[in-house]
Amino acid sequence: MAVMASIACGLAAVWYAGALTAQTGEPSGVATVDPFARYTTPGQCQQAAARLHNFYWRDKRPDTVVYAPLTDSVPVSVLRAVRACAARFSVATVPTSELRNLAQLYLWTGQDSLARVAIDRSMRDMANRSASERGWVLSLWVRALLSARPTRTALLTHYLAQLDALGAPAATWRMFVHADYADYALSLNDRVLAEAEGRAAIAAGRQMRGDDRIDWVYNLRNTYTVTAAPIALVRGKAPALALLDTMTKELTPLRPAGSSDQRQLLENFAETRIPYSYLGRDSMPRVQASAWYGAPGDTIYPKRGAVSILLFFYGPSYSMFATVRRLHERYGAQGVNIVFMTTTRGYFRELPMPVPAVESDSLGHYVRGFLNLPVSLAAETTRFSHIADGRRRNEETANAKAYSRLGGAVLFDRRGVVRWIGEFSPRTEAVWDALIRGML
Repeated sequence: MAVMASIACGLAAVWYAGALTAQTGEPSGVATVDPFARYTTPGQCQQAAARLHNFYWRDKRPDTVVYAPLTDSVPVSVLRAVRACAARFSVATVPTSELRNLAQLYLWTGQDSLARVAIDRSMRDMANRSASERGWVLSLWVRALLSARPTRTALLTHYLAQLDALGAPAATWRMFVHADYADYALSLNDRVLAEAEGRAAIAAGRQMRGDDRIDWVYNLRNTYTVTAAPIALVRGKAPALALLDTMTKELTPLRPAGSSDQRQLLENFAETRIPYSYLGRDSMPRVQASAWYGAPGDTIYPKRGAVSILLFFYGPSYSMFATVRRLHERYGAQGVNIVFMTTTRGYFRELPMPVPAVESDSLGHYVRGFLNLPVSLAAETTRFSHIADGRRRNEETANAKAYSRLGGAVLFDRRGVVRWIGEFSPRTEAVWDALIRGML
């Protein structure tokens, strides 16, 4: 695998250097050849674009550069190379099957007018297909525009309107797209749009055929969960929980009564409710630690008089680290605390640890030293036993019992009241930022 990776990186370097030479005319130190000679389809350029993007970031610290979709972008050097590869093709000549790849290349390189020409041609080619088939293709286009960097909201809403105009025959694809758009809107902290799109996803789901509703029951559940979040942020937990009650009532009958599938579905629904049920609580258990790093040993969290964010840490999560750094830069001087909770598991980075103290110190050095994260780390020793075959069986720790089932980071205000529980990442950073700013 290491050899294959080395070869791939070498090829990417040659491709990259050749592409820049073709664009700028500057010598690259690599023999000048046509870097695009073997690329016969836009799909190959699309794959090369992803490789170049990864190659660009290979030796850089991703935990400082990961952003939400609206602000994310493609490096200029990659833009130049991809634009040169895309220039080998045209909307008029590529087969229909390659139009999506070509349009994505245009989106990568900021050629939105050409992307729209490609999308319009693909829809003309689908003119005689059923509404469901056209809806599926439109949903692919809308999701491509949603995932573009930066997101192309103007084009997205244009084609989403066409998708909605197809009505019930395209209900499944409308459900997917509106749910994705709701999720995106919340990443911008646009709570009004997030709720509206979530409700549109729920409405589309109710128009789906019976068999489709059975097949996509967990996706239908997602339409309610993405709608509950902005409702809770704007109006509190009661209406959010009421919506989740509606979800349980409507979707539970999609599995046979008393079956294991229905029990599993009900367990999933119950877990979905947990974070919302904790909103407003002012008496959460204090964080337990066998050792503290970046904080004195007698530290008490959640800390009264200060805004605190508590979350479990199990290993590398570079996008989360980017959010940690940015929020600390904005609010650390104002006393906002970010606390990682972790537990010993008998190994660190796949190496067995002789005693919990060594593992705790390894975790502390990794977070505070190697990553240099501006957080406090609470390392809790896990009690364990061994089963007959020698494998280790860990007991549930106090922190895990109190916090891990909440499924996300927990935000406390100065009075120690739970104000929000949710994913902590660039995708949700705008929500956390607005909540913290409102508490200071």
